[in-house]
Order: sequence, then structure tokens, then C-alpha cells
Amino acid sequence: MNNAYEVSICNEDLTTSIFYITRRPTKSLRGLNRQHNNVVNQVVNAIREVRGWRRLTVKRVPLAQVAQGSV
Repeated sequence: MNNAYEVSICNEDLTTSIFYITRRPTKSLRGLNRQHNNVVNQVVNAIREVRGWRRLTVKRVPLAQVAQGSV
């Protein structure tokens, strides 16, 4: 089963954008930690030039929580 991550970006005007990222399953806890770090780094690189974001939260969520249209 794939791993799903919820990415929340809070802006200066206190609006929150939420989107989901899915990745292939990992075989170990170390692989899961590395995958989480990779997802965080990819998001940071993508929004690095965007001004006005204050907080970035990336957490692992069950795949069932992700809406089918969001994947």
C-alpha cells in the first residue's frame, strides 16, 4: 500500500493550503524516515521562491483519508 503525506502551508494572512502526495511503500523504518525527509525537501524547494508562507507541516496520513480525486 502506498504512503500518503498531507502537506499544509500556512500563509501570512493565516489561510491554509492543503494538498496530498503519495509515494511507493517502503520496506523499513529508515526508508520511511528518508522518504519523509525527501518529501519535505521537495516541497521546500518548490515553494522556496514563494513569498508569504509562514509554516509548513508535512505528516503521514492513512491512504483512506486521502480523497480519490486528490491523488
